[in-house]
Amino acid sequence: MVSTAAPGTTARGFQGSFLLAAMAAFLAGCGGAEIPQVRPLPSGCLAEFGRESLDSAEHMALCDRIVASHPRLLQAHVDRFIVWQHYGREQEACRKLFEVEKTMATLIATADVREDFRFSVEVVCRKRRGDG
Repeated sequence: MVSTAAPGTTARGFQGSFLLAAMAAFLAGCGGAEIPQVRPLPSGCLAEFGRESLDSAEHMALCDRIVASHPRLLQAHVDRFIVWQHYGREQEACRKLFEVEKTMATLIATADVREDFRFSVEVVCRKRRGDG
């Protein structure tokens, strides 16, 4: 079989380069049109700790947007709880976890994340506050 790829490249590398060029051409052709918003990454909530340009309200709002974008991902809810708790909004954070607890069976999570969730609900929210 004779390769049609340029010397030193593979067919797969050529396809990747072609797709990248096609995407760039497509985006350039949008000509001022608004590019659709990408869903925030689920890991973005905790990743923003220590970023000086983000105040507490913005950080909590970011976590809310992440949960809204990934409502079935339990990790997003647990991360939001951690951030809200950090900023002194533990009561509201616990209320959100209690709401999530009602739909646990429909959420996507690993065993570790489920354990983090149970710890947060039982130890932080119920025992410290007497809510349970």
